[in-house]
Amino acid sequence: MDENGTAATTRSARAAAAPVTRADDAARPERRPPAAEPMFGPPPVPRAWWRRQWMVPLAVAVVGFLALSLPRYLSGDRTRTPVQLNPGFPLHYPLLVAHVMFGSIALVGVCFQMWTWLRDHHPRVHRAIGRTYIFAGVIPTGLLALAIMPFSHGPAGNAVAAVLWLTTTVAGFRAVRQRRYAAHRRWMIYSFALTMQIIWGRVMFVVLALIPGVDLSDPHTLTLVFDTAAWIGFVINLLAAQWWLERNVAVNIRRQPS
Repeated sequence: MDENGTAATTRSARAAAAPVTRADDAARPERRPPAAEPMFGPPPVPRAWWRRQWMVPLAVAVVGFLALSLPRYLSGDRTRTPVQLNPGFPLHYPLLVAHVMFGSIALVGVCFQMWTWLRDHHPRVHRAIGRTYIFAGVIPTGLLALAIMPFSHGPAGNAVAAVLWLTTTVAGFRAVRQRRYAAHRRWMIYSFALTMQIIWGRVMFVVLALIPGVDLSDPHTLTLVFDTAAWIGFVINLLAAQWWLERNVAVNIRRQPS
């Protein structure tokens, strides 16, 4: 075979190997797989930190609550403890103090975790504080609450709140480990609501105690007021968290460009 025949054969082989492109295929737009959508609606629209007016009252409420509560538990004087100690359980007081200390870490940590500016601009700090909030705050506090409950005869609502608190926090941690960030935010909003129930529960106790006819000197009435305040403290917080999440999703959908 001469050189011209060899060249023709090579061109024919290249033409056969080349993909066939039709005119209508070239004009047809490229089909791409649909983008993954967030699990619970579109991501929140970023806002300046100073426009989140609730951050300052939240910090003030937490600092004020800790300033009033911690001295009564950490003084070393068991008689100053607002919780009635069980004389038949010697570890009641040290476990109670540990519960309060770990709970203080959770209260302070959740304030920083709810600070969107910190999460957006310093994600490493956000993750470090988040691990502290979970493993040095929520988990030991919740477990100690469940351990103390049988000996302190506390409100049943506190036990339910502790179980829900542990559940939502662990679920939020698992979600972020699986990179399901929308689900993580939602679970941690619930965890935040249950963290703050301790403050709201105390407020509701004072409100209920001010109702005319309520006699806190009666042990039965005192137990009833404690139980009612404990249930109100976390139920209303969870309802408020659910309302805020649904409202936020609706607002973000309206803000998306059409």
